[in-house]
Amino acid sequence: MKMNRTDLKIIISKFNNLSNRMLQTKNIHDYYPVICKFIQHIDSVGIISNFINDCGGYNSELEEDIEKLCQDTSYNLTLSGSDEDEVTTVYTLLKFITVHYKSFPLSLILMYSSSSAYADKIQEFNNRIVRVLIGHIENYLKEVGIKMGLDNNNTYNINGNQVVVANDNATVTAVQNNNGINANELHKLIEAMKSELNTELSPEDKADAEESIDIIETELESGNPDEQKVRSQFKLLSRIDSGVKFASAVASLLTFADKVFPFLADVAPFYLNLLK
Repeated sequence: MKMNRTDLKIIISKFNNLSNRMLQTKNIHDYYPVICKFIQHIDSVGIISNFINDCGGYNSELEEDIEKLCQDTSYNLTLSGSDEDEVTTVYTLLKFITVHYKSFPLSLILMYSSSSAYADKIQEFNNRIVRVLIGHIENYLKEVGIKMGLDNNNTYNINGNQVVVANDNATVTAVQNNNGINANELHKLIEAMKSELNTELSPEDKADAEESIDIIETELESGNPDEQKVRSQFKLLSRIDSGVKFASAVASLLTFADKVFPFLADVAPFYLNLLK
């Protein structure tokens, strides 16, 4: 599949946000919809779906064992074997649940924690099972990103870590992109926006806001941002969080970036008015 570096960064950003949302979900009633959304997402993204299929994909031979896990608390899933086996097993488990169940089967998580709280059981299930699949996908996307950057100086933000690969394959510090914007300063201002999000936002709104912020960073860092896409992300953010602290962080970013991208001056008035 054809994919440029900007496309890959957006894929990584969306996957990270959705993964974090899944790992942070503690309410048993919210957990099933998040699993469904997670599976739908990775099935719809070609590079991730191809990776899973290369590892073995959905293994129908595991269905009988998975059904036992979902119905009988005396069974417990343990992961062993190669990385590919782990990817196939966890993916098949989650996919099976979304296809054959209308809600999350509680028996599946009861054995993962001695606590009586479902939130603790979900967290331990995530830590021991779900995080394994997420980790393998993250590592694969990171490897692809590094390989795509071997010929040029390119910055990749993977799980919040900035990776810059130079022409000689050496790691260097990002200072400035060819578009004239300081990449390090841009990243600091983006992180400030995230840190100033309202702490009372729901997990869903927080994930949506962070995804929009990541898209804005990716577009601005590309040197040729899609103006309509950037405007729409700021518009979405204005509906999610209109707090003064967040508005101040956004205004700082806009003041910094509108010198390079003048269209951002049209976005600034909304946030500046919130500071009055």
